[in-house]
Amino acid sequence: MLYDLSAVKRQFRETVPIADFKLTRRGLLASTAFVALATATAVGPTGAWAAAGVSADQRLTLIRMARDIYPHEDFLPDGPYVTVVDAILKEAEGNDETRKLILDGLADLEARAQKIHGKSYVAVADANMREGLLRSIELGGFFQKVRGGLLFGLYNNKDLYPKFDYDGSSWEKGGFMDSFDKIDWL
Repeated sequence: MLYDLSAVKRQFRETVPIADFKLTRRGLLASTAFVALATATAVGPTGAWAAAGVSADQRLTLIRMARDIYPHEDFLPDGPYVTVVDAILKEAEGNDETRKLILDGLADLEARAQKIHGKSYVAVADANMREGLLRSIELGGFFQKVRGGLLFGLYNNKDLYPKFDYDGSSWEKGGFMDSFDKIDWL
């Protein structure tokens, strides 16, 4: 159905001269942020996690699970965990078996959390209770898939070596004889 917009056009026909238009840095940043947010909302979920059939809540569950498996709350931000989770979801995007493993594992974890605690896994505030849920699935393929991705994604990431006070491989340099007492987070 077409509508006659001539009344609207007449109302806004008067234009503002360019000299009266003042653009400040703050205004530019605010309008750019608004456009970016509006575009992201209009486009919808993007990335490997959306293509793998995983919702935003399920992705948050995987990130919380990753932080619970290898907790470094005091010195490691969410970024490395998100990178590992997104890599796993990228793999799930192209592999039906991995996608099924992730989706079924997430459904099982959520069902256990609902049955035991009456809330979702992410909503369980006590880390020990979340650990109990993870211990109940730790021998399964889903947990091992996430744990294996984290193991190599975190501890084999050269960008994170300084966070762990690890100097990297030592054999090329003749070994590090004075590094045994350097790691204080263990």
